[in-house]
Amino acid sequence: MKLLERIQEFRKFVYNSGLARATLALPAPAILALPSPSASDIELDLVFDRVVDEIEITSVSRDLFDSGHYNIAVHEAFKAVDRYIQAKVSEHHLSGTALMDQVFSPNEPRLVWTRRKTRSEKDQQMGYHRLFSGAMLGIRNPTGHEFAWIDGPEEALECIVFAQHLLKKAKLAVQAN
Repeated sequence: MKLLERIQEFRKFVYNSGLARATLALPAPAILALPSPSASDIELDLVFDRVVDEIEITSVSRDLFDSGHYNIAVHEAFKAVDRYIQAKVSEHHLSGTALMDQVFSPNEPRLVWTRRKTRSEKDQQMGYHRLFSGAMLGIRNPTGHEFAWIDGPEEALECIVFAQHLLKKAKLAVQAN
């Protein structure tokens, strides 16, 4: 068993046994002090473990989510999507909405999922172009520029799962001809 897997199992044990409540409630500087996790927070942590499985997402957002830094966790998840796409198309001078507009453009895309011959294939390209671009504009950017844009665990988990969906879709995309 790998060390990371053993650590994850230990973390689940800590949450399930109730030790997390006491551990996370240790005294901290006022700026870092977080309330003890509730039963619903612990349940969301377990849902996170069951649903979010892409290493690019978990490695940057899991600890932040666990410690209640929801806004930053979401921001980092979408930055991971952005970085993955930059690397896939070797496009390091663009990021965010500009990158997504260029890479997934319905007219001259660099990454595609189909040959874009049928109406449905064209619609898929256009739809995911809008989803990728919109996610950077409507989720990544506000979480990077505003404090507590996302301040609850439910909304954060929804956004992180959406980031993971986009990442999985990006992994399936191939270079356009």
